[in-house]
Amino acid sequence: MTISSTIKRLRRENNITQEQLAEYLGITSRAVSQWECGRTAPDLAQLPALCHIFDVSADALLGIDVEKSDEAIKRYLDEASDLGNQGKGAERTALLREANRKFPRSYPIMHRLADSLVCEYSRKGIKQYDEVFDLCRRILAECTDSKIRYAAIETLGTAYGYAGKADEMHKLAEEMPNAHFSYENFMLYRWHGDADFAERQSYIAYLINQLISAIGSAAGHRHDNGKLIYSNEERIALHRLQTDLLEVLFPDSDYQYLAQDGEIACSQIAIIFLRNNDLENAWQWIEKSAAFAIHMDTYDCDAPHTSPVLRGYASGGWIMEANGNRTQAMLDWLTTDAEAAVLRADSRYAPLVSRLKAVAKKP
Repeated sequence: MTISSTIKRLRRENNITQEQLAEYLGITSRAVSQWECGRTAPDLAQLPALCHIFDVSADALLGIDVEKSDEAIKRYLDEASDLGNQGKGAERTALLREANRKFPRSYPIMHRLADSLVCEYSRKGIKQYDEVFDLCRRILAECTDSKIRYAAIETLGTAYGYAGKADEMHKLAEEMPNAHFSYENFMLYRWHGDADFAERQSYIAYLINQLISAIGSAAGHRHDNGKLIYSNEERIALHRLQTDLLEVLFPDSDYQYLAQDGEIACSQIAIIFLRNNDLENAWQWIEKSAAFAIHMDTYDCDAPHTSPVLRGYASGGWIMEANGNRTQAMLDWLTTDAEAAVLRADSRYAPLVSRLKAVAKKP
């Protein structure tokens, strides 16, 4: 529907004559007649007044089918999610660029494009994030949706971190509410019934991920002088705590993407033992790390958890790293790293490599 036919329809629906509309706008009735005949169109400056007179949005006045646009935007976002779950970062970014050209004022698309660029650039070691900065700053300048704004702040802060802009990152982080004021924390004791259970499970999944990841990060934390805060024995204990938590929380071994935390924790323990020339313990944890890596690369992304804590909840997929999936990364370390040379002479080496090769994948 053209703006000419829309103005005519809205004028009649509101019982306004051409003369009355012309008087409201301070123009001639002939000008209104010319609009409705499609010979001319209102000036851009007259659109706000027309919207006010007819009590409609600019989209409705211009004949834009908002519902169809929203459906198209959702299709783009869903397809982008599918590409991300398949590890196709470049394809996802290209799709979101196309979507951004078609819907240049869609803030969800802007944010998803910015987030996709951060994921892609960080895996390629790219340090130029100007496009991400521009997209996120535009969202923060124009968008009033608080969820999208907070998502944009997080993405912008992440980009600042990868770009080496620590001061900007810390300043931006101060704009975020602390965990105490989060929606999930507020709703923790207010969720009831079937409708709220999915949100409760999602929050539990988030807390488990954060706790296990935070313990791993703490184990590797360093003083300002670069020295590790924890001793090797303490680091082993912390990483073992990560794997213990996973095994207690998921007795069915349905770790899903949390298997990556288990794999990394086990590999860190194995490296400590390897550097201490304790090959037996090193092998024990290498084998356990491989089991987590294989689980990470072979679990069904759509399958729900079966362990009680998240029964029925599906954590979803993950984005493959630049050097391949987790088994490929472990395979690369075993076959090429100088520190792993001592392992290559062991009889356990060939069977392990064979198991890893069966699921290893490069990007």
